[in-house]
Amino acid sequence: MSLSDRIKQYEELPDHEVIQRMIAIENSLRYSLGEERQRLIAVEGNIGTGKSTLVRLLGTKVGLKPFLEDVDSNPIWRSIIDTFYKDRVKYGTTTQLALLAARLAQAKQAYQVPGSAIIDRTYWADLLVFVPTLAEAGLPKGEQKFIEREFMKFVGEFPPVDLLILLTSDPKTAHQRLVQRARGSEMATDLAGEVVDENHYLTKIGDKYKALPDGLRERKLYTGPIITVDQDQFKVTNSRHTTALLEEVATALQVPGY
Repeated sequence: MSLSDRIKQYEELPDHEVIQRMIAIENSLRYSLGEERQRLIAVEGNIGTGKSTLVRLLGTKVGLKPFLEDVDSNPIWRSIIDTFYKDRVKYGTTTQLALLAARLAQAKQAYQVPGSAIIDRTYWADLLVFVPTLAEAGLPKGEQKFIEREFMKFVGEFPPVDLLILLTSDPKTAHQRLVQRARGSEMATDLAGEVVDENHYLTKIGDKYKALPDGLRERKLYTGPIITVDQDQFKVTNSRHTTALLEEVATALQVPGY
């Protein structure tokens, strides 16, 4: 069953039953993720699709330790991203190598915490989404191959992911959210441009995210469960929607009873 189908089911349930299910699911997940073997959940999606918001939500509801690509308050992440947006092609290689080191350190830290964790972004998207987009924008082929070789050197050092949650949206929705959050480094670039057409950076990134599941399996980087969340329809403030997502998570992780 897809998340969309599950949400439709929940929208037909009476309020009291939704509340009962929400409590039961949250308790089951909190116990399973805290007491059994450690799990690592990853959230991926285009810029502005709400990854950080969803990571925080799941962390709060079921006790997952959140690890964010915290551009707003972490100077390391901010420095990496700010430099990249000054000239994506010029600084593409150094940015991707810096992100490789930062993501590896973060993933290892997430895997070492007691209980289970949830991370915002993985190296998968860097390798299969952002690097190919840089190549299309003019990154020399030699540099692209060099980045890919560096990433593949460290694939075995990344801890295994138990579940991938992939956020999708219309590029115009991602653009609207990007403008609303108004990060200085993003607003000073073409990301904030008013016309979101087929040539816009968010459109190109979004297209490659659609192909991410197939790319992961073709390259044997990840073969586990994937939950796709349509952010044009999913409402993080709607308890029926969030409970449906939690049930999808419980089912994907084979939590007893689901």
